[in-house]
Amino acid sequence: MYAVASFLTILIVCATSSVTALEDFNSTSDTVYLPIVNNNGETVYVTEDLMRKLEDELETWHWTPWLRTRTEVAENIVREVECITGDSIDSFPEDAFTDDQLRSGAFLLYVLFGIYAFTLLTIVCNDYFIPCVEFICEDLKIPQNVAAATFMSVATSCPEFFVNVISTFLTESDMGVGTIVGSAIFNALGVAAIGGLAAISPITIDRRPVTRDVIIYMFNVVALVIIVWDGRVEWYEALVLGILYITYFIVMFNSVRIFALYDSIIERKNRNNNQHIVTNDNKSSVEGIDNKGFNNSEVVISNIPEKVAVNEKAEEFEKPPKSVWRYPKENSLVYRIWWVYTWPLKLILAFTIPLPARYRKLYPLSFIMCIVWIGVNSYFVSWSMTVIGHTFFIPDSVMGMTFLAFGGCLPEACSIFIMSRRGEGGMGVSNALGANSLAILFALGVPWLIKTLTLVGQGAESSAVYINSAGIGFIVGSLLVAVTALYITLFIGKFQLRKRIGAVLVVLYAIFITFAILVEMGIIVDKGIEMC
Repeated sequence: MYAVASFLTILIVCATSSVTALEDFNSTSDTVYLPIVNNNGETVYVTEDLMRKLEDELETWHWTPWLRTRTEVAENIVREVECITGDSIDSFPEDAFTDDQLRSGAFLLYVLFGIYAFTLLTIVCNDYFIPCVEFICEDLKIPQNVAAATFMSVATSCPEFFVNVISTFLTESDMGVGTIVGSAIFNALGVAAIGGLAAISPITIDRRPVTRDVIIYMFNVVALVIIVWDGRVEWYEALVLGILYITYFIVMFNSVRIFALYDSIIERKNRNNNQHIVTNDNKSSVEGIDNKGFNNSEVVISNIPEKVAVNEKAEEFEKPPKSVWRYPKENSLVYRIWWVYTWPLKLILAFTIPLPARYRKLYPLSFIMCIVWIGVNSYFVSWSMTVIGHTFFIPDSVMGMTFLAFGGCLPEACSIFIMSRRGEGGMGVSNALGANSLAILFALGVPWLIKTLTLVGQGAESSAVYINSAGIGFIVGSLLVAVTALYITLFIGKFQLRKRIGAVLVVLYAIFITFAILVEMGIIVDKGIEMC
């Protein structure tokens, strides 16, 4: 049990009845013991150093609950529990290399393996998974901005989901949390930065879906900060994330009505402003101007790029795909090198997943096989990153928020780069913010809920999922600052993606990821006692 909770009601006993027992303890050791009464009314003895440490914690425990000292009572003496946690690498198959061999260069094999696994993830998502999701949205007649913030975001959040499943159930580490936090920082700043740097000309972003996604995301981050602040997640807290997950979809599918209400308010405001425009020559004709028709025309025109983009994507998917057996002699050298590099992966995928562009009616099967491949790939990626982190004594959470996060965000990065080169990168920002919200609610909430309910069903003494990261509250809280910085940057740039905006976002991303790493490494925030 936690010392802070146990000693909130303790009373130092100075009664003469305890003097004899106290002298017996102190006479057998140089350590000074102090008598206290626990919650059960029993007299136990605590060392002077431990007592001082516990008294200091009483003043700060509500700010840094992860620093609470764990204690146990043996023979009426309170002792501090030494936290000995297992290594995440023990949850994977035994390595063929020793630690010395890994540090001597064998780790490079895992680096190459991880890069190849990230390449596989990119191919599966871009060539198979995302087309399947777009066909689903097309059949269900879902608007593009809603599809980007829901189904597309679920698709791009699947890698983080499976990584968190592995870290929650298998390794019981913070790699999943670190991956999702790192992905959130990259999606909030890095994706928009790539879109701005890749833009040939300024790309206008619809501020309504971006504002909607920013508000929802900030609300989800606040909920996550409250849940993880004490370093543990109970079943009812995970259930809250599940409820917010359902609420998120309800809000998304009612976005059309919300936007219509927003447009009506703006239209009414503009009409009132126009009624106050009075000229000296023609007062009566100007006062009655109604701009309703103008606003409707504006709405129709603003929807044209979305329809054109959807039609272009549909035509792109309908084109016959290039054969995996045909060597591209007519293409550039770089493309041919890429073809050779990815050919083994595309060959395996060609025999295991029906290509949606060729077999459209089989896209439900393709969708299921994509999920299987993403899950298997996430296991091998987690394995390789765990070995690399173990080799150089890098915490799992740091590996997650850097290498794993960047690799998991490759589909979003590649997608917005291609779309921005075509002048269509605006929806990529909405997709990235939607992926952030679903990463919190889906990729974190669902595995946590299943794990905690399983522990409750098993009658475990503690049904909580522990988070060993000392500064997770500060790191998650920094996501609020990151998304606020994104919105302010876009607002100043008049909601246009351009190279200058991209450069600013790159600098902001570097600042935030550096802060997160410094906190996690214990340089800014004391790492404290691990929750074991």
